[in-house]
Amino acid sequence: MMADTKEDSMYESARLNLLEVIEERNRALNRKALLHRLVYIAKLSGKLDDKRDLGAHYEKKFKQWQSHFQGEGATGMLLVYPNHYVHLVESSNEMLMALIRNLGTMELEKNDSLISQSKVLVISSNVPTRLFSQWSFRVLNLPASRLEEYETSESIENLAPECLSLMLKLGAYLAKQPKVTLKNVMDSLHEKVPDLLIPQDLIGYLLHSQDLCSPKEFLDKFDKPLDIVLDSELVWPMPTRNFPLH
Repeated sequence: MMADTKEDSMYESARLNLLEVIEERNRALNRKALLHRLVYIAKLSGKLDDKRDLGAHYEKKFKQWQSHFQGEGATGMLLVYPNHYVHLVESSNEMLMALIRNLGTMELEKNDSLISQSKVLVISSNVPTRLFSQWSFRVLNLPASRLEEYETSESIENLAPECLSLMLKLGAYLAKQPKVTLKNVMDSLHEKVPDLLIPQDLIGYLLHSQDLCSPKEFLDKFDKPLDIVLDSELVWPMPTRNFPLH
């Protein structure tokens, strides 16, 4: 009987919890922290004369945040449309939160603002692998979106994952391209893979949705503690449990 107890004790001490398994995997992959993925959309400010300034803004910010947080570096893709842009970023949670806070700050700026509105599509936590090997941006050579209102019978619950799926498929497509031709492919995405680009009218439609969070709404939910009131707390006297006497 004592031998069985000893074996059980050794077995229990050797078991790993989920956090330890994740940390062990990160060490094997030489990761400094958990990897997360953010996808959001935004409307460009009318004061933005050169769309390449948006790419320069994020290149500067990523270097600044990387030196501050000392976590996972940023990889991903920024696609700039005539009036909007979509941005996928893979990095640490701290850097993604800094990015969302920066979005909220830019929306409040009246002078030299790069964007006028933005919405968070999705944040995926503990992403197993990076889809992009580096961060890059491209200004798409597209005509301005039509002025007609985008019409669809699909719900936001279906449209947001559809946009995410297109970005993931685009990343998978680019990952298969030879390095010698990658730049030419990225410079002509609208010609080579137009079916992998999120329609710009759809981006405008999603920006007006009340079901998607603005940076401020997202941060309000992220920063405030979760306070759930149970039904049992709304009655008096509070119910008590009767434990059997031994």
